[in-house]
Order: sequence, then C-alpha cells, then structure tokens
Amino acid sequence: MQGSLLKKGIRYVTDKNYRFLVNGRHGMRNSIPDDLYVKHLYKAYFGKEPDLENPQTFNEKLQWLKLYDRRPEYTIMVDKYAAKKWVADRIGEEYIIPTIGVWNHFDEIDFDKLPDQFVLKCTHDSGGIVIVKDRSKFDRRSAKRKIERCLRRNYFYIGREWPYKNVPPRIIAEPYLTDESGEELKDYKIFNFDGQPKMIQVDYGRFTEHKRNLYTTDWKYIEAVIKFPTDSSHQIPRPQSLEKMLELAHKLSDGYPHVRTDFYNIDGRILFGELTLCHGAGTEKFDPPEFALTVGKWLQLPSGGGVLTTDDGIALYCRFKENDDLPDYKLMCFNGEVKCGFVCSERNTGTGLKVTFFDRDWNEMPFERHYPKSKRYMPKPVHYEKMVMLAECLTKDLPFVRVDFFEVAGKVYVGELTLYPGCGIEEFTPPEWDTVLGSWLNLPNH
Repeated sequence: MQGSLLKKGIRYVTDKNYRFLVNGRHGMRNSIPDDLYVKHLYKAYFGKEPDLENPQTFNEKLQWLKLYDRRPEYTIMVDKYAAKKWVADRIGEEYIIPTIGVWNHFDEIDFDKLPDQFVLKCTHDSGGIVIVKDRSKFDRRSAKRKIERCLRRNYFYIGREWPYKNVPPRIIAEPYLTDESGEELKDYKIFNFDGQPKMIQVDYGRFTEHKRNLYTTDWKYIEAVIKFPTDSSHQIPRPQSLEKMLELAHKLSDGYPHVRTDFYNIDGRILFGELTLCHGAGTEKFDPPEFALTVGKWLQLPSGGGVLTTDDGIALYCRFKENDDLPDYKLMCFNGEVKCGFVCSERNTGTGLKVTFFDRDWNEMPFERHYPKSKRYMPKPVHYEKMVMLAECLTKDLPFVRVDFFEVAGKVYVGELTLYPGCGIEEFTPPEWDTVLGSWLNLPNH
C-alpha cells in the first residue's frame, strides 16, 4: 500500500511548495503515513529531511515529538474551549478570558445577543478567527465562509500535530480586547522547557507589517529571527507583572518537554491566550541558524522505557522525559470504594521515588508514607473517573485492594492488584494518618 501510494504521490509530497503539499487532494494527503509526511514537510522548508534518529535543532526535535510524544491531555490543552478549564484548574479562573458563547455551527449563532465588539474563534485549529470591531459593519457572509471552511478541516493533517486530531470543531465568541496601543493585543509567547521559561516572543503589527521580537526571561533583546523580521529599534517595554507571568508559565508547562504558553497583559492584568505544543508545526526558520541549535539544546526529548503500540500503529515510549517513568496511578479501595490514591513518579531521576497522595476528588492529601511527595504539579489523569469505575468494579466486596493503572495515548491500562502495600510496615508522616486510613478498613468477621 505504501509503495503504491508513494508512486502516485511522490511529486505531491516532495514538492517544495508547502501550499501544494497541505492543500492538495485531501484523500491522498491524509493517507500518507505520519512519519513519511513529517519528513517531506520538513524537507519542503529546509531542503533536507530531519534527522529523527539524532535530532539536534529545535525544529527537528518538534518533528520527533509529533511522532512519539502523544499524551492524552494534549488534546485538551490545544482545544481553545476545553483548555480554559484545564488552565483555570492550575492557575485560577481570574486569568481566563470569558467565553460569550460556544456553538457547533455558524448558523446557530444569534448575533443579536453578541456585544458590538467580539472575536469568533474556531476551537480546533490555528488561524480560524474573525475579529469584529463594529457589529453594524460586520460582513457576516464573509465570516461564515471562513469559519465554515475551518470547521470542515481537521488541522492535524496539515502539519501532523497529533494533539489536534481529535479536538471537536466548535466556535466560541470572546470579548474584543486591546492593550495600551488601542489597536491590537500584544501576545507574549513564553517558550518553556520541562517547566522552565527560557525565551519570550512578542508579535506586533500583525495587521500592518508583522514583526516579532525575542527576549530573554529578564527582558534582554535577542538578536535573532524566527520566521518574521525583528526590529531592534522597536523596543517593547518590559511588561508589567512579568515575574508573575513566568510563574504561571512554569505551572502550566511543568512536566512537559516543551509547551509555549501565551499570555496577554492589559494594564498589568494577565490573561491566558493559548497553549501551543509544536510552535509553527516545526517549520519556522531561525536566523542565524545556530540559534536553532541553541533552542534545540533546551528541549530534552523523552527517552527510554518500554513500548506500547496505539491503534494508529504508533509506538509510544512509556517514559515521557529523560530518565523518568510513566506515572503510576494507584487507587486504594476499601470494600469496593475508592477512598484515596497516590502517584508514583520520578523513579529514575536520581532524586529517588516520589509518592504523592490524593483524595477521591484529586485533592492533594497532607501526609506522606515512607517516600517523600513530589514537588512537581501532578495533573489528574484525563480518564481518572474511568480508573475509579474500573477499580471499584474489580474490588467489590473485598476489604482492601490497591489497583494500579497507567494512562497512555488516551487508553487506560491495569498494572497490578496489591493486597498488602509495603507489606503493611511503611510509616506515615504525620503518624495519625495511619489511624485515619485504618478507620476505612473494616475487617471481616471472624
């Protein structure tokens, strides 16, 4: 199949015109295997195939992540509607731009109920946006053509960014906002690597002459270009509350190889924009080219571990980051009811195993058992409720059983069942929690 596809499509996929590559016959484009498509997409921009065996530059490493780092929460993180709750749960509702409405189709929108100024966005792609500064002059027909065209496309197939593959196509409306310029809303895009902010990109003049300045996290100008021209004479003032913005970026990106966290800053008020996992689909050129290597060194790819194969035939590494293991979710069931659980993490980081306890509603519990808790933020598994349901089905009518789970590529896997965790001799800190958990365990009648 692949050989015949290549014979028919070799000119199609190797043409250096990106538009020809991504906008050709969708049936042919969508049938090209991900690894082959990624290689030819990269070659169309950079004149050579990416070295996926030993990637060095930032863009090469992004191609690797497209193929091999496919965590289920990524789908939520790039969904412009669902991401708001995901982000609010981590940094607070006060940083979220209100959603005026959400719809599945353009004709469902009652424009009479919208304010005079608003923004329409498609939730599942990039670029599906309509800005309305005056509703009385709004070209509804043109907006409908653009939005409906975007709703019909699956953005995944354009750059093979896996997180977008299963995002439901919807439309949201948000308030129209501007910063101190009164003309636009500068976008502070923070590049984070394993939770560490390293660089800030600021785009401006997007509706006149699009330019892009780069800054260090202490707001020093970087003499480099990523796709759009820079302008050293146009010095953007250090944003108010920069340190807070960097703190929020860390909270949202900790535990992930690379996440770009976008924020707006309006008179010192920070607002969340979006999360991006693959900047520019890994196709934006760096100048000087050496800067691509510098940024590439910041990005440490996951490595090691066992391999699982998804329905798409993609082999996934069980370890998500250098020398780390797949998180192990252990639910403690008392007479068939999940009362609490814990996450084992960081087994091979050199700092030792970490064990963090949570209650049934995923609130961190104020005790440790033998092992220290992690200092990292531990996100609730996407399919946590499914884990609870399965655990309670497996342990019905049993005094106590611990059920272990893994979550990989949107699926839940059972690890093992344990009747005597730690042989019943691991200490609690503070010790009174040993009594609390003991009160949940009703021993059988003798």
